Amino acid sequence: MNTVSVKFKSTFKVHQFCTSLDFKVGEKVVVDTDSGLELGTIQEVKRGGKKEEEVAIRRLTEADEEKLAQLKEEEKEALAFCAQKVAELRLPMKLIDAIYSLDKKKLTFYFVAEDRVDFRELLRELVAHFHKSIRLQQLGPRDASKLLGGLGPCGRPLCCVTFLDDVGSITLDMAKEQDLVGVGSNKISGACGKLMCCLAYEIKMYEKMRKELPKIGQEIETEKGKGKVVAQNVLRQAVLVELEDGTKIEIRNPKFETNHKF
Repeated sequence: MNTVSVKFKSTFKVHQFCTSLDFKVGEKVVVDTDSGLELGTIQEVKRGGKKEEEVAIRRLTEADEEKLAQLKEEEKEALAFCAQKVAELRLPMKLIDAIYSLDKKKLTFYFVAEDRVDFRELLRELVAHFHKSIRLQQLGPRDASKLLGGLGPCGRPLCCVTFLDDVGSITLDMAKEQDLVGVGSNKISGACGKLMCCLAYEIKMYEKMRKELPKIGQEIETEKGKGKVVAQNVLRQAVLVELEDGTKIEIRNPKFETNHKF
């Protein structure tokens, strides 16, 4: 028995299931859930699990691929109909996408909005038109980017689409720690308009390396006399020191350059 972690396309969430089948990470699968047949991707595979917890899960087949291609066209039509109703009801929301479950029992509409939206009337009209379970899901900017996909400033597919499940908290302090605040907000913002997730990748190393340097404002002794630290360059492991006569010199961390002393 295996325990597999599956990331659902419709919710972006990861769920664990037990199965007697052998799957590989990255495989596309179909899971029979309470709300219908859900499409997902295997994120992790572990040995062990209780047989009574086993669920119906299988690999995506060619027939499924053909069905998904057909559903794409129907999803476009559903999205257009919903957009028309949103305009008629003058709802302050922007539709992003519509996704059917593989068995067409459930239809989910994704949208973004600045505030909470009262979509009860819209929901009634959608149910009356499609005659199936309808879900309206409001997305934040990051989840909208996950759904739409795209390329980051690095030229690679978005991290949140390819491998990043738990974004966590990305703060301006992370940008400050990496001396990126002065470069402009467009340089540290991702496709979603929020701070780039990759700001968190190297933050612990920056914090560790910064501790190796004298603090800004600290007075230190150099080979050219006393001076005060006025700037740090974490990556170069260097500080800019203003001497008593007003001149400025760069001093490297002795771990990297041995002819200077802090």
